[in-house]
Amino acid sequence: MKNTSINPERVYLLDNLKGLLIFLVVFGHSLELFKDEYFITQVLYAFIYLFHMPAFVFVSGYFSKNLDKARSTAFKSFLMPFILFNIIWNLIAALATWDINQFSFITPGWALWYLMSMFFWRLFLKDLVKIKYILPISFIVGLGAGLFSEFNGILSLSRTLVFFPFFFVGYKTTEDKLFRLKRPSRFFSFAITLLALSFAIFICYSKVFPIEFLYGSDAFESYTVPLWLGVISRLLLYIIGFSFVFVLANTMPSKPTFFSKIGSNTLPIYILHTYLLCIPIAINHFMPYLWIKLAISLLSSITITYLLSRDKTDLYFKKYLNSIINLVLHSESSSTPGAK
Repeated sequence: MKNTSINPERVYLLDNLKGLLIFLVVFGHSLELFKDEYFITQVLYAFIYLFHMPAFVFVSGYFSKNLDKARSTAFKSFLMPFILFNIIWNLIAALATWDINQFSFITPGWALWYLMSMFFWRLFLKDLVKIKYILPISFIVGLGAGLFSEFNGILSLSRTLVFFPFFFVGYKTTEDKLFRLKRPSRFFSFAITLLALSFAIFICYSKVFPIEFLYGSDAFESYTVPLWLGVISRLLLYIIGFSFVFVLANTMPSKPTFFSKIGSNTLPIYILHTYLLCIPIAINHFMPYLWIKLAISLLSSITITYLLSRDKTDLYFKKYLNSIINLVLHSESSSTPGAK
């Protein structure tokens, strides 16, 4: 049954999904610099990366059903914030390393790839939906992208192609179809979760491919993975990613929860959390024990996610971001010959 309490216009199942997933984005990034030090952190990190971005992109596609609005807002909502925060991120990276070669306008810094991919997806979705058999084609393209070194981190080209099937299926999913996923027994969700965890353990133990392969950001040859193994592995990742869309829709509540408010204000969390995580990451560098590092990562991730999801944070973030973007666009229009 669909939830209609509190605010009948909101689908709290999706808010809860987004809230959990954005927390996992923050927590996963908090583990990044010490994940290779311990087997347990490798497994935890791999398990999160098996599903959190595929499911997050699926939800993003779900909220892109208005094709005209998706296209008209793509530039201002995603490309401009990407340009602004990518410059900031690359300046910080260049100053921190004293290496100006770290600076790049077109290679997304850390988590900013999502903004660039969202720009492409929303810009071209209106045209892509007209292509017959676009879904199977998108799977073939996503699998084939790993065969060519031209598809890499630049402009987030690889991830844009690799994750597009999740975005498109999210776009095609109706609310009724989404709530049908709640009908099957949660036993299936438990079994899928257990299998995915087992696969994460297998990846980390066997070293069949590096954990970074889960990013989908580079060609197979970048990970010294044979082409056949890369294609099969990516196909498995598609299966696991879509299976977890089912798991999350099947198990997450459809009524307001702690995650609902977080899920309704994800943009400032996604963009700003990497800057705030620099503090606990730096602290963890000096911590001698795993449990201390995990505790710092968990508590800091909860705190950062909570603070950045507050309504006032969201309000002021969007207010100042829009002011900067409007200032830039106004300056551009004013400097154009013939502009009035």
